[in-house]
Amino acid sequence: MTARDRSSPIRETITKIEGYPSKLSIFQAPMSRFWIVRYYTQGKILKKSTKSESKVEAIKFAKTFYEDTLLRERNLLPISSSPSFERVADGMLLDQQSLISRGEKNKKLNINDSQMLKRDILPHFRGMDIRNITHSHINVYLNKIAVRNLTPATLKKHTNLISKILSYAQREGLVDRVPTSPKIKQKDSPRGWFNDAEYKLLRTVTVQSIKDNVIVRGHPITDEMRFIITFIINSFLRPSDVKNLKNKSIQIVDNIDQSFLRIQPESSKTINSPIVTMKNAVEIYRNLLSHHIKNDCPTGPDDYVFFPKIPNRDFALQTMRRQFDWVLNKAGLKTASGGEPRTLYSLRHTAIMFRLTKGGHIDLLTLARNARTSVYMIERFYAKPLSGEMNIDMIQSMRVKPIKPSV
Repeated sequence: MTARDRSSPIRETITKIEGYPSKLSIFQAPMSRFWIVRYYTQGKILKKSTKSESKVEAIKFAKTFYEDTLLRERNLLPISSSPSFERVADGMLLDQQSLISRGEKNKKLNINDSQMLKRDILPHFRGMDIRNITHSHINVYLNKIAVRNLTPATLKKHTNLISKILSYAQREGLVDRVPTSPKIKQKDSPRGWFNDAEYKLLRTVTVQSIKDNVIVRGHPITDEMRFIITFIINSFLRPSDVKNLKNKSIQIVDNIDQSFLRIQPESSKTINSPIVTMKNAVEIYRNLLSHHIKNDCPTGPDDYVFFPKIPNRDFALQTMRRQFDWVLNKAGLKTASGGEPRTLYSLRHTAIMFRLTKGGHIDLLTLARNARTSVYMIERFYAKPLSGEMNIDMIQSMRVKPIKPSV
């Protein structure tokens, strides 16, 4: 084995650092028992031994190494002396990482931003002086990526990230003002929901699919899919919350007067406040646990509530979506009567619509807080299909005049 071979990374040990640029990684090499950190920057490769055989400690070392490297680069060559777009973008990511480390920002923020920067934005703006970027430059970039038929919402994500980098440059005193971003017309596209008859059909087809031993991409449709459908309908959870939901995040409250689940996911798309469910969710959850026990699935506090045998949670969510899509197609429910597409997320829309059409004078603020959204989002998206006819009893209701006491 040559000296180069002994220092080369062992391929299966190369590990990217979650939440950091993909050019930062740790690996093991035949020459050392310690993990080694590697980072590509300014056209060169930096390597350093972590002096640790522990992967966990090596990852901590890599994060510190990355942050120290950026700080050192900025001290040796102040960003103001060479304010290229990519240098400012690196500074913005470092600034965000400090907020993430303090728990003020979602840990996925830098992952998503780094991916978009590496894939699209940096190749276009690389080498440009941030002080020279104008509205026209951003518009040219949008025209370039628009040929990929990206949705307005996706285009908006690109312009938001560019604006965030430019705003960081302004805070650092590199630019006097941030150029306005091109206007992107967004048309709201709420997902379809299920009315009573459609929801009944969805459950019927799901049960029949289970009886028929339907297999989707190597995974049979079981009672677990039925539990997923009814659980979301009775809990208001997003599919992304369901994906990562663990048993320890669920508390059963079963009193004489009230019966519900108190759910506190470890993380969420929005503010991570507790959710209380409908009464039916208690029995659904208990039946799900019995189903898992019967099928030798783990049910411990740290085990996942749905598809606990699949450790890759992104793949678990894909499996849920694929099975649900199969049932939708089988039932002829893939699109709503108005043409709106239906996905697994439609169950959350249905849960909120059921409260708006079946609930007893529930106020929007309470519903929004419990569903971890806002009144604005309910009015704009979730309640868009709501019509007066759906609540005709409420429309036609009359105030009861108090009876005057006889003298």
